[in-house]
Amino acid sequence: MSKSIADQLMGLGLADKKQVQKDKAEKRKQQKQARKHKLETTDESKTAVEQARREKAERDRQLNLERQKKADEKALLAQVKQILQHTSIRSDDGDIKYNFADRHDNKIKSIWVTQSIQENLATGKLAIVSSDDQYHVVTKSVADKIAERSPASVVFVADKDESLPEDDDPYKDFVIPDDLMW
Repeated sequence: MSKSIADQLMGLGLADKKQVQKDKAEKRKQQKQARKHKLETTDESKTAVEQARREKAERDRQLNLERQKKADEKALLAQVKQILQHTSIRSDDGDIKYNFADRHDNKIKSIWVTQSIQENLATGKLAIVSSDDQYHVVTKSVADKIAERSPASVVFVADKDESLPEDDDPYKDFVIPDDLMW
C-alpha cells in the first residue's frame, strides 16, 4: 500500500508532524467552507427557480383568463346573432328613412322602415341593434335581453315620453293641464 504524500514528506524529513496536522486542519476548514457556500448557492438557485416558476404560472393564469374572456365574449355575440335571426323585424321593404344616432361612432345612421315601425321606434317600443355592421329592428324586450349579453350591440332605444298617454289608457283623451291647482 502506498503512503500518502504527507507521510512520504515526513519520511524524507521535508515536513514535520505539526506542519502535516496544520495542513489537514486547513484542508478540513476549506472543505467545510466549500460545503457551506455550496448549500447557500444551491438555496439561492432553488429560490430563483421557484420564483421563476411562480412568475410563469401567474403569466399563464393571466393568459388563460384573457383567452377565457375572449371566448365568453365570442359566445355572447353568437347568442346575440342567434336571437337576432329569430326575432328581428324585417324593415327592408320600408319607404320611410329613419335616422338615428349610433352610440359607437357618434354618427347619424339611417335605415328604411315602414310607417308603423317608425312610430314604434319613436315611442320606444322598438329598438335598433347592431350585429356584423348591420342594423336590425327588434322589440324593446328583445333589446333588453341583448343588452344583458352585449350592451354594445344595442345602438338605439328611444326614450319613452311619459307625458304621452299609452294606447290602452282609458283616460288618454282627458289630458291634465300643467297649471292645475288642487
